[in-house]
Amino acid sequence: MLLILAGVALATLTGQGNIIGNAENVVGKYNNSVATEQQFLNDIEKYFQNYLEGGNEDNPPTPPDPVEPPKVNENGLATENTTIKPDANSNVQITIPAGFAPAILTGSNSTYSLPGQDGSVKEIMPADQWNNITVDDINKGIVIVDNAITYDNGQTSGTVPDFNEFVWISIPDFANDFKMLAWNGPYWNGSNHIVGEHPVVTNPANDTEKQNKFWEDSTTSEYQDMLDSVGHYKGFYIGRYEASQGTGDIVQSKRDVLPLTEITQPMAIDACTNSKIENMHLMYGIEWDSVLNWLIDKATISTSVLGETKNMSIENIQANSNSWGNYIESVGDAKKDSGSKQETGTSEYWKANNIYDLAGNIWEWTQEKYSTETYRAFRGGTCSNKTDIYPVAYHAAYNENYTYSDVRISC
Repeated sequence: MLLILAGVALATLTGQGNIIGNAENVVGKYNNSVATEQQFLNDIEKYFQNYLEGGNEDNPPTPPDPVEPPKVNENGLATENTTIKPDANSNVQITIPAGFAPAILTGSNSTYSLPGQDGSVKEIMPADQWNNITVDDINKGIVIVDNAITYDNGQTSGTVPDFNEFVWISIPDFANDFKMLAWNGPYWNGSNHIVGEHPVVTNPANDTEKQNKFWEDSTTSEYQDMLDSVGHYKGFYIGRYEASQGTGDIVQSKRDVLPLTEITQPMAIDACTNSKIENMHLMYGIEWDSVLNWLIDKATISTSVLGETKNMSIENIQANSNSWGNYIESVGDAKKDSGSKQETGTSEYWKANNIYDLAGNIWEWTQEKYSTETYRAFRGGTCSNKTDIYPVAYHAAYNENYTYSDVRISC
């Protein structure tokens, strides 16, 4: 049921150097030298500008420290984990893993596309532009890709892009921004839909506290590694699209394909873990909640009125998500093609901060446990649901061994 990739949490702790390799060929070295020379010229220009604005011969302004361009291979992909921190006074930053590169999107010719704009990848961002990424860009969702892209008049070759896409979730304050949230909305208590604040126990103390509570499995090394990575890099990646079936047992986050469904939760865990992308895992509930919290006041979404947009509010998360997701009763621009399962990236109105189908389309398996038994939580709602009952923050639970036609994996 759950789509496997709609929530791909990609830790950047180790990167992907074993796949891409660290060797740079002649073209890569040439690109780096050009970028270095351009940066040097930019620094000289800034120096003289500062001089003209207040410096003098006896006390000239201090020239800026040179910014070394990122190291990339012949395809423009990072050869090592590269952290970009636009503002020295802010904790907002992004780390580009080895083997990946930021993308420029088609509709806006920038890193961010608004509802209704074509959000497909236009090109890889040249390495000499990476240091121009702003705090605002990061807060609106930076897309990264993991492969070189072949173009034909600006379009990717073939029906399905030959690269995976992920979106960076910025967590500048680990203590306050990375947490499970007791959303004051509907949830499933095991037998009935309840409207009200659902119980959240992050580290249950005993079996009584665990029973019928939503809680995290903090006993595995993967969970601790995830926490360490998010705290260190101040963020994590989520699959831009609902997961789909790649070659063999490999899952992918690609555009214009049907999401992977009819999969049990243990199968979802294995599919994410067995991916060629290092440190990918099935999302934990704390990651899902942190994504939703990150969207509030940062994302632009469509409204119930055709042609209008607004900033994401908490009501769009916890009460009703019908203006920016595929539900049976979607409204406004989100209504077109809604009510049935669709391919990834079908509607440019079913996205927030570059992430598609977080709300609606199909459910998402997570590693959040519902009880001490075999029930696991899934999130997000589905195309056949009413969104006032199943908003994107909704917690539901089913037996981990069930397969559903409208449930996907969240990696």
